[in-house]
Order: sequence, then C-alpha cells, then structure tokens
Amino acid sequence: MKRYKKCQSCAMPLKKMEDRGTEKDLDKSLMYCKHCFQEGEFIQKEFSVDEMKIFVKDKCIEMGLPKFLAGMFVKNLHKLERWK
Repeated sequence: MKRYKKCQSCAMPLKKMEDRGTEKDLDKSLMYCKHCFQEGEFIQKEFSVDEMKIFVKDKCIEMGLPKFLAGMFVKNLHKLERWK
C-alpha cells in the first residue's frame, strides 16, 4: 500500500510517524493522521467534505494561518482519497 505524505482526509502533512493515525491493529496508518483516524475508524465519520473543509479552515486560522491561506489549503480537499 502507498504511504502518503499528507492525510487523505484533511491534508495535514504526515512528516513524522507520530502524526499518523492508527489502524484497528494499532499499526500506524499509511493514509490518515491522528486527528482524523484512530483504531481503524474516522473520528469525524459523519462529516461531509464541505464540513471537513470548514473544520480544517477554522483549525488553520486558529493556529495563526491567514484566512486566505487557510482557504487555499482546503481548496482541493475534495480530491483526497477519502472524498473521491
């Protein structure tokens, strides 16, 4: 299976192993971050792609990213594997 460089749910960079979520067997996920995926399940399983865009944009702004950059960060979220 391919090891992704960014979460395929929220686009968070997956530079470190501790950034990755966990599969059911508690192995590190190759696709998803710890904020989206734990023990083989999505944390925000009821989210639509549009709800995820709002959630991620708000988190980026909360972390100090300017609004226009936060908007650009989530622009292509719908192209990630979870949302295809």
